[in-house]
Amino acid sequence: MKRCLFGLLGALILAAAASGEFTFYLIDNFENGRADKWYRFGEARMTVERNPSGEAVSRDPIAESCGEYALKLKSRAVNWFAGGIGTDLNVDASGFNRLQLDIFGSDKHGKIKIEVFDDDNNNLALEQDAARDWLATKDDKWVAEVPVLGPGFTRVSIPFSAFKLENPGSGDGLWNPDQTNGSGGLLKVQLILLTDKPVGEVETNIDNLLLTY
Repeated sequence: MKRCLFGLLGALILAAAASGEFTFYLIDNFENGRADKWYRFGEARMTVERNPSGEAVSRDPIAESCGEYALKLKSRAVNWFAGGIGTDLNVDASGFNRLQLDIFGSDKHGKIKIEVFDDDNNNLALEQDAARDWLATKDDKWVAEVPVLGPGFTRVSIPFSAFKLENPGSGDGLWNPDQTNGSGGLLKVQLILLTDKPVGEVETNIDNLLLTY
């Protein structure tokens, strides 16, 4: 399994070297067995665990690319919201067209709301108002939702054009995650867990988060 993962990443790196540029930016694949670059909030719990498909004999290329470890997320919600996790990026994402991740579902269906923030006041930081549900006040917040399906890995690849602006009037309202004029580019990504009913549980594993073309 690990050889498959390293072989895939090796092939991508070689292809990138041949073309003179990388075709992806890896946010995390959890193969170091840690999630220390991620923070959590609300009732979300996270643990790095062995890939749930790791013991199965499978020819599924998505499952094989997920290597030995994935990040398990679990929470219980009242009023749909079940907390979430996030990580700082501060990367120039202007050369990428989409965000991709692999999601291992469960019988506790729900959704993952993906939030990304671009820096509009060129200060390398995200300003938020704690009194207004942590609203981003100076930078744009872009969101997309994806379902948590049943057991098995699903690869989700979301074009940035499909993300919707959730805080109009805070930033400039334009998707501009570049690092020109002192901008921090794409500041951070957050994954919010949502249940499929007002009170309930959600559980999933995520892996191979990256920016790509």
